[in-house]
Amino acid sequence: MIKDVPFTYMDEVGDPYVFNAMTQEDMECILELAATLLKDCGIEFILSFGTLLGSVREGYFIKGDDDVDIIVTDEERLFESLPYLAAHGLYINRIFKTELYTFHSEGRKGHIDMYILRPIDRWLFKNWCVSIRGHYAPKRFFEEGVDKDNYSIGDVCYPCPKHPENLLEWWYGKTWRIPQSGKAIEDVWLRRVELFPGKYWRKGRKYLKRVFGK
Repeated sequence: MIKDVPFTYMDEVGDPYVFNAMTQEDMECILELAATLLKDCGIEFILSFGTLLGSVREGYFIKGDDDVDIIVTDEERLFESLPYLAAHGLYINRIFKTELYTFHSEGRKGHIDMYILRPIDRWLFKNWCVSIRGHYAPKRFFEEGVDKDNYSIGDVCYPCPKHPENLLEWWYGKTWRIPQSGKAIEDVWLRRVELFPGKYWRKGRKYLKRVFGK
């Protein structure tokens, strides 16, 4: 139910993490459509992950990429806009609340991922990190504002975080300017630091139960 009105969509079938490479034309068309419709709905976005990397490093999409990546912050408005987006040719494939909304456009292969930028409720990083589909990133990368004029996909400029080089280095490492295969670096060390106290607290409780009983 969206604003008390039923909304039906066809959920994705098959492995949701396996996609074929998109053509450059399909990526350009679906990003342009999404940008237009999000603007109609009053939803701001920025380029992210591989799409941001391609824009900053090459001024276009990365060849062989299998999706378009953007970040939005207003999940409530995005969810309420699903009927409008569908009515104008952008159809929802899958929904992971608080994390990710995936769309496709009729007649085009591939899809666009709209990641939700949200606060972290984990005690250790909540004051200085945000979460984007499980990737942690410092808030400062997103609090510096948006650059709407200096990074393009082809002939069209799209909004990016200011100083995107810092964010790309966080995601892909210091060699992000060198084309190579692989996905964004998982911030495993952050997870390990965060889980460290709880891990040993649980081990300690098990040991005490064995020694002293319940």
